[in-house]
Amino acid sequence: MTTLRVGTRGSDLALWQTRWVIDALRKVHPDLDFEETVIKTHGDVARDQPFDAATWPAGWFVGALEQALVASQIDFAVHSYKDLPSLGPDDLVIAAVPKRAAVHDALLTQQPVDLERIPAGFRIGTCSPRRRAQWRRHANVEIVPIRGNVPTRVAKLESGEVDGVVLAAAGLLRLGITAPDMTDLPTDRFIPAPAQGALAVKTRRDSAARELLAAIDHDQSRRAVTAERAFLATVSAGCQTPLGALAIVTGDQIALHGQLFSDDDRHVAQGTEVGTDPARLGAVLAQRLRHQLQVMV
Repeated sequence: MTTLRVGTRGSDLALWQTRWVIDALRKVHPDLDFEETVIKTHGDVARDQPFDAATWPAGWFVGALEQALVASQIDFAVHSYKDLPSLGPDDLVIAAVPKRAAVHDALLTQQPVDLERIPAGFRIGTCSPRRRAQWRRHANVEIVPIRGNVPTRVAKLESGEVDGVVLAAAGLLRLGITAPDMTDLPTDRFIPAPAQGALAVKTRRDSAARELLAAIDHDQSRRAVTAERAFLATVSAGCQTPLGALAIVTGDQIALHGQLFSDDDRHVAQGTEVGTDPARLGAVLAQRLRHQLQVMV
């Protein structure tokens, strides 16, 4: 029996995602066995360090896993795709993008809220520049920077530190987490992060595991996230750039919706590009929105 060594972060969500991938692989390769290794990343160690452009290293949550892959300490790693930096080690590849989960954000609150009547000063807990910019444009809210894993951020809602917390619906569904009230945010106004809801199964370019992992690749999901990540890369954006991208794949056609904010959140360029080449779509839309934003500012 062949044993594959898989690396994962130790958070509840990372472990769930890794074990979901293992289960999916076992269904197509019942003769495979797996050895799980928990690896702490920079983001796991520096849990009290605030997020800002000066202190965030590229690959805050994935660097240690990538190093373990390059060093052949593990055979593959499972990532939340949206956490991956635009550029990674040349000798690593994404062997599989499994079928994508929910793409949208959700607002968790203790009491029901009407999105069209958010009271002034409503405290939204998030450390995401994209969510901050979207919510400031949507309503007169107070942004409260919070970080930590999903249960930690939900606990800040329960303790009353914030009136609402915004999280990716995929993570909530995977962990079975709910709140007294949960509102799905419309993706036309709250465009998600590029590759939100998708997983990336990464391995070495020359690894014997590459072909085995490719068995759980989902072509439609891969094309969608390729377009969204091309948008991200062309903007030359880091974690601090407020932007969103969502690709809808129908047959051969891809409709890519993008949203790009100015650094002060005061201006936004938004648009759609349709075509069949995901990488080209992302690049073209990013260039167009970047030009529009330059004119506004």
